[in-house]
Parts: sequence; structure tokens; C-alpha cells
Amino acid sequence: MKNKIILLLSCFMVLLSNSTVAQELIVKLPNGNQVILYHDKTWEHYEMASYNYDFSKLQDNQIPNFLRQGISANKSTLKVAVKMHLQGWAYSMPKPKSSKAGWGYRDGRTTWWYGYWYNKKTKKYSHDIPKKKSNGFYYGDDQNNYGSWRNGGSPSTPSKIQWLLSSSGGVQPY
Repeated sequence: MKNKIILLLSCFMVLLSNSTVAQELIVKLPNGNQVILYHDKTWEHYEMASYNYDFSKLQDNQIPNFLRQGISANKSTLKVAVKMHLQGWAYSMPKPKSSKAGWGYRDGRTTWWYGYWYNKKTKKYSHDIPKKKSNGFYYGDDQNNYGSWRNGGSPSTPSKIQWLLSSSGGVQPY
């Protein structure tokens, strides 16, 4: 049985590697288990991916402990943040590079490290907030801004999604 599963996974990996559109694919195995196949030929058990979150527990301004605290957020915002978190997305806030840079300072002569999105499961980066596709997964733009910086004043206030999916930095969104 184990050899059949490995053969089946191998076949799906070949199919997936020839596809330029799909980045993740959920497959039901003959034994009833489900796996997620990623475009980079890796996979994980669907249950291990933690997609089975009880969204009925979400309430306005009751932020789950695995998201960043410190703001108020409605249920729909929290739902998006939880889904993105469960799919592996996290946000790194922009940081001042220049000693004269700081949040809220509009001096255009300062420099800042870019903020960026990173998916811990797929190892992908995104400059823009990942967008939800019809299959329910969030996809980024594959733009890696890690370690790059820009001239100009302070970035704008982060969105609530950026705040919830970051671990530090930024100014609290209102």
C-alpha cells in the first residue's frame, strides 16, 4: 500500500511540475487521507497543514493568540488573517535603515528596509499582499524584497492584516 501511495504521489508531482498555473493541489489518496502538493514538488498532510480551524469561534476584537495583538479588528479581517496564517504567510514590517528615519517622519532623505510577505510553507516571497484565488489559497507576486531598501519618507501605516501577521515593528493601524 505504501508503494502505491508513493507511486501516486510521484505521478501527481510530475503532473504538477508540468503545470504553470497551479501552485498547490489538494489530493485525496486511496486510503482516504488528503495531501497538499506544492508546485516545488513538496507535499504535506492536509490535516498537518492546520486548515481545519473552527472559524465559528472568531469574534470581533478577539484576536487568536497566534496572531499579533494590540489592535481592534472585526471578524472578517480576523478570518482573512487566520486563513493566511494557516497557509504559512507572515509579514515583516518595513524598518528604518537611516538613523534619521522613523515611523511618521516624512523626510524624503531617509532610507527604509522594505516590508515583505513570506510564506514559511512554500518558501515564497511577495511584495504585495497575497491575493486569494478561487481555490481558497493566497498567492503572492513572487517579488522578494528581503534585504532591499528604498529612499523616501516613512511608509504608510500598515494595514490590519499586515499588523496581525507580523511579529514586531510598525505603528498600530487605526
